[in-house]
Amino acid sequence: MQVETPATCGNAPRHQIIMGLLAALHGKDLAELRQWLAEDVVWEFPGEQALHGRDAVEQWVQARPETSRVHFLSILTHGKEGSADGIFSSGGRETPFSHVLRFASAGKAAKLVGVRSYFAASSAAAQ
Repeated sequence: MQVETPATCGNAPRHQIIMGLLAALHGKDLAELRQWLAEDVVWEFPGEQALHGRDAVEQWVQARPETSRVHFLSILTHGKEGSADGIFSSGGRETPFSHVLRFASAGKAAKLVGVRSYFAASSAAAQ
């Protein structure tokens, strides 16, 4: 899977963590994800049912289509929160995304306890 990052990415340790975590999500790297997800993580998709717990998130990741490319447009961090947006390519379609992440604390090793994810079909990929 190809991963493209903004030129400013990497000036904060949490940037690399968020980029790696989301690349693991899109690349179906469960071992990498497992090291960052809290056991009781809640992953929300506004307008849909949330996933509760690491096992539910892992099952969702396994069921996702293969991603060929992730292009991060921005990665932002502040304290125990962070976000990233961009576009991922899967099956010849491009889908914009935005993930808002909440960690247990501002520490570098803090586990991910909550996520809100937004996905939308781009106009170029609309059916």
